[in-house]
Amino acid sequence: MIAALDRPEPSALLTQWTAQPVAIAVALVLAANYVRGIRGIRRRNRAWPAWRGAVFVFGLGVLVWASCGFPQVYSDSLYWVWTTQTLTLWLVVPILVLSGHPVQLARAVAGTDSRLDRLLRSRFARVVGNPLVGPALVPLLSGVLFFGPLPQWAISSAAAGWVLQLVLLIVGGLMVLPLVGLDEDASSLTVGLSLAIGSFELVLDALPGVLLRLHTGLVTGWFDSRSTHSWTPRALRDQQSAGAILWCIAEVIDLPFLVLVYRRWLRADARDAARVDAVLEAERAARRGLQDEGAEPGPAAERDAPWWLSDPAMQRRLRDRD
Repeated sequence: MIAALDRPEPSALLTQWTAQPVAIAVALVLAANYVRGIRGIRRRNRAWPAWRGAVFVFGLGVLVWASCGFPQVYSDSLYWVWTTQTLTLWLVVPILVLSGHPVQLARAVAGTDSRLDRLLRSRFARVVGNPLVGPALVPLLSGVLFFGPLPQWAISSAAAGWVLQLVLLIVGGLMVLPLVGLDEDASSLTVGLSLAIGSFELVLDALPGVLLRLHTGLVTGWFDSRSTHSWTPRALRDQQSAGAILWCIAEVIDLPFLVLVYRRWLRADARDAARVDAVLEAERAARRGLQDEGAEPGPAAERDAPWWLSDPAMQRRLRDRD
């Protein structure tokens, strides 16, 4: 198809805009609920860090830009732009928005027995929060998103493109939720496993980008429906540029994921250590109480035993090995 559109220039990153009603509606709903949550917190005389609000607003700004700005204007003309837009909505926007802790804010206002809290404790939420799920979705969804007919459908119908963008935001949000501290009861072993899997998945994420970059033929139907212009690059060159972007961004995006998991690991390890210390201190207090009552302490009571001998989780692991 033929359409009049200027060659993309650096200035177009901020000057090219169009209206995407679904994304605008999502941004307005999220902003309104966040403001309502902050007001609810303040009515309870509780403070909410300003930096969280700033990160949340920045995330909404990136959402509006990716869906209404330069990426949306050129998404049906350049495959590398469509790829960049998809990655931004899928992986970048959810990290930024959820780093503003909107879910924690909503839970703090609604209470511990709200519908949202029950949903987060449901079996579905536990499955999504499993450390094996998120990393496995990235290479799988990359194959669906960047190979085959889906890109063509997204640019052939405006409504299909809007729906795809909404699905990307939801899927990306579900992948990020386990990393923003919602499950504070996860053990350090569970979080450490997710960190190890995420490090391995860092290698797998490169495969879709490598295939797009090095393949000598077209692997998607997107080029059959693209808008062509006098400056339109060759299809294979455009696909290879998209592959390079996918390769680089997918690797770079993994770093914030790993940082979030590492910070969660440190918090989980500190919680586990505090629990063990509390148990040991209670045992010491009990022994001191027996001695004060004149009871004869046994040999094991005269000194602290190694923590792992009395830790229930460690005892279960030792029994399973036996």
